[in-house]
Amino acid sequence: MKIIAEAGINHNGNVSIAKAMIDIAVRAGADAVKFQTFWNINRLKQYELTKDEFCSLYEYCKSKRIMFMSTPHTFEAIHFLDELVSIHKIASTYLTNANFLKEVADKDKPIFLSTGSLMHKNGMATNEEIHKALSFIPDADVTLLHCVSKYPCNDLNIKRATDMNKFRKIVGLSDHTTNIDVPFFPVIEKHFMLSGIRCPDESVSLNPSELGRFIKNVRKKE
Repeated sequence: MKIIAEAGINHNGNVSIAKAMIDIAVRAGADAVKFQTFWNINRLKQYELTKDEFCSLYEYCKSKRIMFMSTPHTFEAIHFLDELVSIHKIASTYLTNANFLKEVADKDKPIFLSTGSLMHKNGMATNEEIHKALSFIPDADVTLLHCVSKYPCNDLNIKRATDMNKFRKIVGLSDHTTNIDVPFFPVIEKHFMLSGIRCPDESVSLNPSELGRFIKNVRKKE
């Protein structure tokens, strides 16, 4: 299985904080640490890291023996990250974006595809939307990540995750709850943050101690 510690943009655009978060993910026992990559998105400008900073994070992860991952939010970011990642992650935002999906699939690497939605009240993409997304990239090696796009999320809606088995793909979890204990999935993505620092995804993130306990609980199920 694979446990992804989701740093996201909780580094507040500070590469030193990002490296400290890598250290936390390593100590907690995560398999990978994941960031978010974008440039020239005005509302997110303050959380932006440069290409050189992402390269330094990749090298830092390598030195710490933890997998570097990052979610692209622009086409430029897809091409840049392809040099650094062995697995591409696609956020729920792009589930219905055929061009974006195809651009990632053209890189011919495994894909983790989140299935949340901000367009629907329940925070989840419909089965029809998931089916259509997969039809855009029929030859891709896709792992679907059950996701409820609510901040915070109080209900994992596990039944929906079970229903997703109909797509005949590995089903993992992109978890937006702050639960320390969740059902077993072969891939689990969990948000975390540094203690005492205000950050964008604070409402869905575990502190370092909680992340360690969370991963310990998952490993017991493994």
